[in-house]
Amino acid sequence: MAKASRSYGGVALEQRRAERRERLIRAAVSVASRVGREATSVASICAEAGLTARYFYESFPNRDALFAEAYAHVQQELFGRMAPVISSDDPVRSALTGFFAALATHPAPARVFLLDLEEQDKAMKDLGRAAGDRLGQLIVPDAASPLARVGATGAVVQMAKRWIESGFAQPVETLVALALPFCRAAAVQA
Repeated sequence: MAKASRSYGGVALEQRRAERRERLIRAAVSVASRVGREATSVASICAEAGLTARYFYESFPNRDALFAEAYAHVQQELFGRMAPVISSDDPVRSALTGFFAALATHPAPARVFLLDLEEQDKAMKDLGRAAGDRLGQLIVPDAASPLARVGATGAVVQMAKRWIESGFAQPVETLVALALPFCRAAAVQA
């Protein structure tokens, strides 16, 4: 016989767990954006989320697992913000504009997951590579070769990192103008 899901305040157990998990993910991004990933503890994440460690460990086996989940979540949000602005008239320019605009309007995830990513564990590196590949497909859709796409994507990501470190000193349009030649050069020449 199947066990019925317990309800509390009219909310099913699984829904409450999902809501707590989401709060922990958002708290991890928020805390890490202020103090850096390495200084972000389970206790500080729980405090930000308004939850106890019990609920943290109900959702994640450790801090690294939470950060991997948070990174995947932030990736989805970034690409979700980019999708509506990509135009068939100029997909490269519009993808770059969407990328830089999403970073500028949501700086906390940008700082955590572009600046803190390099020295992290294998799971985070794999997620970073997948995000880079996906970004590369958007900003260099007609790449001359896989290495050309990686090169252009790497240039754009490095520009984004320096831009974030500068406090977003230049307007989005300037970044797009600077990044566009790298993407165009990596494309197949007709």
